[in-house]
Amino acid sequence: MTNHMRNSFIATIVAMLVASCVMLMSRDAIAQQVNAPALHETSTSGMPTLKLRGGGLLRMFGFQIYNSYLWTPDGGTFDWKKPYALDIQYLRNFDGKKLAERSIDEMRGLGIGGDAAYAKWLAEMIRVFPDVKPNDRLTGVFTPQRTAKFFHNGKLTGEVNDPDFADAFFGIWLHEKTSQPKLRALMLGSTQ
Repeated sequence: MTNHMRNSFIATIVAMLVASCVMLMSRDAIAQQVNAPALHETSTSGMPTLKLRGGGLLRMFGFQIYNSYLWTPDGGTFDWKKPYALDIQYLRNFDGKKLAERSIDEMRGLGIGGDAAYAKWLAEMIRVFPDVKPNDRLTGVFTPQRTAKFFHNGKLTGEVNDPDFADAFFGIWLHEKTSQPKLRALMLGSTQ
């Protein structure tokens, strides 16, 4: 093999490795549609009948993170003012405090809230978010009273009585400026 051929071969291998790394390190997560398990009845007690609107799998850097599902009244078009449920089935272990901190980062990215609100909201999320393991479900419910109730595997973990928090929290997945627009589109049942 001549020096020119060897250098050309090495350059090709390096280019392939760089392309592979770029694909794996992409900030955009891959979202794909998935089938939803039924909501726990306790999560929707006192709510209108909620039916699945849409859902998807969040995958980052090749790792499956969670499945998320949006449930709306009778499965109709999502409306911020009507009750709904966001059900997340985790596929990895996560510490509840880390979930709360990541949620604040996402809210900051959306430009919703401010430092004073973030401190209060972080404390509330640490209070209501348990540690999760694969197949655990954390369900957030936007109530008719504009509060956010949280359930871990169907058991109430707490409620946050702050409409601004509810909008910011659910905005992580449903706001038009979400960091995961493909997942949002799947959850809203759209073909964007």
